[in-house]
Amino acid sequence: MECDESLELLSELHAGTLEESTALLIRRHLADCPPCCGVYEDLQTIVLTATSLGKSNDQLEFPDENAIWQRITVRRRTTVH
Repeated sequence: MECDESLELLSELHAGTLEESTALLIRRHLADCPPCCGVYEDLQTIVLTATSLGKSNDQLEFPDENAIWQRITVRRRTTVH
């Protein structure tokens, strides 16, 4: 499995939503690719941190993901020439 494909599927791997054969291919890739393994470890840390923040603070408001992507898209259109 190539890095691009592996990186694209890391969230699904973490969530446990991949077919076992695909998950196995990604795990093998991660075992042989330190950069991708580092990205996966970062993803796990981010998810763990976000989960613990959500549990520790009932008043925490999470941003609207759609609104964030809309702002990013608008900014990219206005800054790319």
